[in-house]
Amino acid sequence: MKKNLLLSLLVAASLSAGAQTLEKKARINDDAEAVYHVNRETRSKDGIFAVQNPKTETLWAQGNYKNDERTGNWNFFNKDFQLAMRYNYDQKKVAFINKDELTNVTVKILSNDNEVKNNATAPLPICSMDYYLMTLANSLKSIEDDGKGVNTELVAHVGADGKATYTVSFLINGKKTNEQKLNVLGDKFAIDWVPSMYHNKPIDSEFIVYANITGSQPEFDQTKRLRLDN
Repeated sequence: MKKNLLLSLLVAASLSAGAQTLEKKARINDDAEAVYHVNRETRSKDGIFAVQNPKTETLWAQGNYKNDERTGNWNFFNKDFQLAMRYNYDQKKVAFINKDELTNVTVKILSNDNEVKNNATAPLPICSMDYYLMTLANSLKSIEDDGKGVNTELVAHVGADGKATYTVSFLINGKKTNEQKLNVLGDKFAIDWVPSMYHNKPIDSEFIVYANITGSQPEFDQTKRLRLDN
């Protein structure tokens, strides 16, 4: 009797939640789509929000929205569906990050103070590095290559306000091209950032990744660890 009552209550709760929200899907790019719920009355995002790879049907990210704001714990996965990062939006704190996530990343702290440069924390995109690279690669215009891919420098200029702008340059015949502005679309699921911090003060910084990109398929360039000079 108790089991049947509990089952009835669970079904009722599910139906109640379903009555209050609508499930929606939205294409982010060729390798990601959002599946989420909106409040029927306010049309704001409310409830579980997931970003999945439509090709593999695995998750890139999963968490919750409340009144169009991300809330609570969010889990972020790499392309092999392994947990790469967990971030708590209520506490504004990284709860977990895979130690391998930042192996091929260079960070530049934009300060004239050597103490700040040497001791400020690194900025972090709140997502897996696989999702980050895939998103930026999908934002590039078509790339002409010989099938071997194009060596690319992707730079996020992360402000003290936690907002990022992006630039891209290419390594062609041993020379780096001029930086070009990269428009990263974020209307469906923007990449949030944890800014660089020094003594609880946010600092401007750059987050630099080198990748070899063929079409929209990026791979870390294992040979690059330092910023290239013109």
